[in-house]
Amino acid sequence: MPGELRGYRQFELRADGLYPLVYSGSGPWEGRFEQARCAGEADHSPPGVDCGCGLYGWYLPGGSAMVLIGPASAVIAARGRCVLGDRGFRAAQARIEAVALPAGVRWNPRAASGARRMLAQRYPRTRVYSSARQMVRDHPPHDVHALGIDPPCDRTRGYRAAAAVTYVTGMVLTLVLAALPLVVAHGFERWWVLFVFFFVLAWQAALVWLLARLVRLQTPDTRDGGAYAPAAR
Repeated sequence: MPGELRGYRQFELRADGLYPLVYSGSGPWEGRFEQARCAGEADHSPPGVDCGCGLYGWYLPGGSAMVLIGPASAVIAARGRCVLGDRGFRAAQARIEAVALPAGVRWNPRAASGARRMLAQRYPRTRVYSSARQMVRDHPPHDVHALGIDPPCDRTRGYRAAAAVTYVTGMVLTLVLAALPLVVAHGFERWWVLFVFFFVLAWQAALVWLLARLVRLQTPDTRDGGAYAPAAR
């Protein structure tokens, strides 16, 4: 396809570069353009239509393309031959357009400084962000409807918002319920403690369920060949 196609994926941030989450033994991506290689050493130029080779990316951020903790979320610009799927693509070449530092690195000033220094040396054309949200604002997804593709919306946004609201609401209500016997008439302290206990239990169960759903949605399903999950190389 002409030009470049923007995509989103994850990398493992190491001291010497950005490694794909699968086939990391092949080394980090190149600083300028990464060239796809077939891990099966088949006699074809990747990406092959009947093969899973190629450089993977998602059309839209969120979901399995970007996670809150763990790997580094990144924006890639793919070029050359591309095999298009329902939610993502496989490309012959790609460059790392932008990368957001993982939370564990971002919260460590020394680690963040070292990571920025390495990224500036190895990937001079790549913009480095402390916030994945700001990175996506500066690098919005391309409209792929003209290619005949209508990628599904990111369902993780609603779960993230619900988890945040549940956490804040539960904290406030727990404090109010715990303090209520101190400002009203006495006589119900015994059963009130039990009521507060079960409320906290239900609140925590709801929060765990929302977080579990969020993690599940952010885990690539490699069984779906049309999705082209970005965790693979």
